[in-house]
Amino acid sequence: MTGFGTAARPWDGAAPTGASAVEVEVRSVNARHLEIKIRQPFGARAEQAVRARVEARCGRGRIDVTINVRTPGLESGHGTTGIAAVGVDPEQADAVLRAAAEIQRIAARRSLELSPPNALDVLRFLATSARTTEPAVPAPPPFLDELVDAALAQLSSFRATEGEALARVLGGLHRELAGHVERIAALVRTDAVHLGERVLARVRELCQAAQVAMPDDARLHQEIALLASKADVAEELARLDMHLSRMDAVLSAPATVGQGRTLEFVAQELLREITTIGSKVVNHAAAARVIDAKGTIERIREQVSNVE
Repeated sequence: MTGFGTAARPWDGAAPTGASAVEVEVRSVNARHLEIKIRQPFGARAEQAVRARVEARCGRGRIDVTINVRTPGLESGHGTTGIAAVGVDPEQADAVLRAAAEIQRIAARRSLELSPPNALDVLRFLATSARTTEPAVPAPPPFLDELVDAALAQLSSFRATEGEALARVLGGLHRELAGHVERIAALVRTDAVHLGERVLARVRELCQAAQVAMPDDARLHQEIALLASKADVAEELARLDMHLSRMDAVLSAPATVGQGRTLEFVAQELLREITTIGSKVVNHAAAARVIDAKGTIERIREQVSNVE
C-alpha cells in the first residue's frame, strides 16, 4: 500500500554543533514482500532500532525511511562562506599553509629549492583530506523512537484509508464474480438436461449421412453417461463457492497483517477452479461466462497485491 508520514522535533541539549532539529519521513509503495530502506546519520545501532519499529508496524510494501538533522546555516545558504562552503575547515587550511612555509624554510637551510604550492594545490589537498577523513557518527537524540513512531502512525493512517477503499473495490469484484459463478451453474444444469438429446440427434445425423444403422440403446447410454461425467463441474462449483465464502470472510474481518497474502492465495485458487470449468463446459453461453469470470479474477489479483 502507498502511504506517507512525517514528524519533526527541535533538538536541544546534547545536539551536535549547528543541529537544530531532527526530521523523520516515511514513505511506502506497493511491493510483494516487506522491503525497508533507511537513510540516517546515527550509525548501525540506530538503524537496527528503526528497522525493528518499522517491521512491527508494517508487514508488506517497500518502506523508505529518511532521517535528517536540520542545520539552519546549511539549509538557508547563510553562515557558510568562503572555503567552508566547499567542505574545507579554515583552521585546517591555516595549519597546512603554516606547515608548507616551514617546509620551505627547512629546504632553504639545506640549499634545496622547492616550488611553492599555489592556492589550487592547497585547496585540492584539503578537499582530498576531508573526503578521506571518517566523519564522527553523532549519537541519536533520545526522542528518535518517538519521532519514528509518530511518522509511522501517520503512514499507517494513510494506508488504513487506502485499505478501506480497496475493501470496497474488492467487495464489488466479489459480488461480480459470484454473479458469474451463479450464472455458470445455471447454464451447466440446463445443459446437462439436454446433453442426451443433443448427442442422440447428432448420432442420428451422422448415421443417416453414412447410411449405417444406429447403435443399440445400451451403447448410446454408455457414451452419454461418459460425456456427462467428463462435463460435470459440480465439484469445481462447490470449491468456487467455498473460496468465495473465504474471500468474503477476509474482507469482512478486522484489518490484520497477512490478509493480503490470504487473498492472493484465494484468488489463485479461484482462477484454478474457473479454468478447470472452462475446459469442461460445452455450452457456448457458459464458456462466455467463464471468460468474464476470468477477467474479474484477474482484476481481483491486481487489487489484492496492494493489500497488506
